[in-house]
Amino acid sequence: MKKIIIFLLSILFMSITSQAHSYDDSRWWKCYGEMTKAHKARGLHESNRELSIRIKETVCKAYAEGEELNYEGKQ
Repeated sequence: MKKIIIFLLSILFMSITSQAHSYDDSRWWKCYGEMTKAHKARGLHESNRELSIRIKETVCKAYAEGEELNYEGKQ
């Protein structure tokens, strides 16, 4: 149940921030997918999923808004 609530809150947070800021969806999804793959490879995705999501949302939002970042898993 806790995971479902966190997931729904994440979706709500993403929808609110997407309305407040202009960013490139394709850059956001590219970043999020690559970081998820990297987090799974080192176990963070499973061991601390909430932290993994917060990190990905923060980093990928900045990347999608145009910041050039060298985030974990970037290809």
